[in-house]
Amino acid sequence: MFSRFVRQLMAVTALAAASVMPQVQAQPAAAPPDGALTPVNIGLPISNYWPAYIARDLKLFEKVGLAPKFFMFQSGAPLIAGMKSGSLDVAWTGLATLFMLGQGIPLKFVLVPLDSSSQMAYVVNPASGIESYKDIAKSKNIGASTATCSEVSMVLAARAAGTQRSALHASNLAPNLMQTALQNGQIDSAFMWGPWNLLWRDAGYKIVNWDKDFMKDGGVCATTVAIRPDFLKTNPSVGCKLVKVQALAMEAARKDPEHAIRTMQEAFNIPYKTAKETYETLLIPSIESQLKPDSPWTLSNKSAGLTEKLFVAGEALREAKAITQPISRATIAEAVDDRYIREYLDKDCK
Repeated sequence: MFSRFVRQLMAVTALAAASVMPQVQAQPAAAPPDGALTPVNIGLPISNYWPAYIARDLKLFEKVGLAPKFFMFQSGAPLIAGMKSGSLDVAWTGLATLFMLGQGIPLKFVLVPLDSSSQMAYVVNPASGIESYKDIAKSKNIGASTATCSEVSMVLAARAAGTQRSALHASNLAPNLMQTALQNGQIDSAFMWGPWNLLWRDAGYKIVNWDKDFMKDGGVCATTVAIRPDFLKTNPSVGCKLVKVQALAMEAARKDPEHAIRTMQEAFNIPYKTAKETYETLLIPSIESQLKPDSPWTLSNKSAGLTEKLFVAGEALREAKAITQPISRATIAEAVDDRYIREYLDKDCK
């Protein structure tokens, strides 16, 4: 199902994850008694997920009746291992969910908390002669992190330019290494998410395109709140409560946007102005819009929105050979579940 590189990466990081994640119980945990907070183990990568960070800081999870324990990750592989073993209940993450589905790990996607593709950019060395994604074939070597939104954007940009992934030269580099690679000439362009691309721009490199320039509805880099169905079966109120946490976090940010900015300053150790721009340019799909069948991130329309975006991303990863077998639309559609958004909007989780 997965490429040799991805399998090796998962094996190594799974060992590391085992030392920091809780042990799996032999049987699913019983639902807590009435009035008690529901324990929930949440996998949360270090990224631009400021709504989750605000909710954590302000104890909004506790406010809706949850007792969260957070496990922070630098990459998706240990998150996958945690969801597979059952030691994590919720993954608040990006395209790592496709690898979960590919491994047969059942999921329920209950919410799109932010649109990561809104900050995916193609960054070039001005001396490269590359003016847009249409010139991608001119790149001597492209920086793209394997099995991530970075690689997906590269594949889809190449496709839009009429070029095959196999015709491109690319280096698998972590985000924190790409600026050095640009400086020393190892790469002359890169696909990357925020805030890294903004830091490179401020260092003298050029953003020539965003995902929306070559992808329908702004790109396919889906960030989702995904829950293990077994955990939901035992704790059916958790899905709605996580949607409500998002609503409360957005309300808090409207009152105090500086809090959101601070969370990204701290997570990435970046300048205030970069964190502020990241906050101001990251698109957040409204909860209500995710029930509209024609919205870019709809959960209700299984032939569009989140279902279609994840399918397209999966096919791009297959073209890049990060995965070897297709993940069907039916598999993805089965995992997308809008009932918890409906429950929040209709009943406020009561």
